[in-house]
Amino acid sequence: MKACSPTLLIFTLFLFSGNITAQTFLQDSTISISGMILSEKSKEPIENAIVTIKRTRRGVISDSAGVFHLQIQPKDTLVVSSMGYEIIQWPVPLIIDPDFPPFFKIHLKGQAVLLKEVDIYALGTWEEFKEDFVKTKTPPKKNMGEKYKLNEVQMMKIRQKELETTPPNIVAGLIGLGSKLFKRKRKAEPVFSDDINFLHQQMLQKKFNREIVADLTHESDSTLEKVFVFICKNSDFTYKDSEIHIQTKILELYEEYLQDPEKANSSILRLDSLNKIPNHLRP
Repeated sequence: MKACSPTLLIFTLFLFSGNITAQTFLQDSTISISGMILSEKSKEPIENAIVTIKRTRRGVISDSAGVFHLQIQPKDTLVVSSMGYEIIQWPVPLIIDPDFPPFFKIHLKGQAVLLKEVDIYALGTWEEFKEDFVKTKTPPKKNMGEKYKLNEVQMMKIRQKELETTPPNIVAGLIGLGSKLFKRKRKAEPVFSDDINFLHQQMLQKKFNREIVADLTHESDSTLEKVFVFICKNSDFTYKDSEIHIQTKILELYEEYLQDPEKANSSILRLDSLNKIPNHLRP
């Protein structure tokens, strides 16, 4: 048996190692490919087609000429889709020379999408449309003041009040009387036990007392007493009222008192010797 020559042995090993190297490169290397997405029917490029690699999140969008560029691994499969076309899976062909890959052309088949039926009505010419639009009647607006309209009996009461008292401002007097006529009746308050009523009274006394009135009005002695009684008579505070509401009302009534102190003093209430809040102010 003849021994193999050294030259033949070296040539065989070179071919074997080159084959292994090529296979390893094709399996592990990344290849940059380019291609064009075309319509199968019109052969026109498809703009904004989506090209992704199957089972990955990587992909690109074709440009206005339908061209895309993408980095892939050998034996990858591309998923190509576009609006109005069927989605295809395109296996990348074997690339012999990764340095000079071929330029691929991928064709998509058109897909018809059925829409719901739509009824179309002719409106005529533009002039006819404008004429019909002008003639269109809008629904009548509801007069919100109708339900607040005073009847004859209520108007008679207002006239009688005008004759009895002549307020300095007639309009203000009419508004005040109208608000009293239409004042809603308060719902019946729940009945509490004596302990709860005492607690409510203590809560109100912390919000409304002589010290608070004195701090807000800067009055003292007999004037403070008159102002305090005037506020008690013309207010309706409860334990539910906030401190801001009570203090605002105190200042409003104090301004009213200063406008006509003599008239205010003529209708002053007497407080009991214990200086408690009048009954109508108790919770």
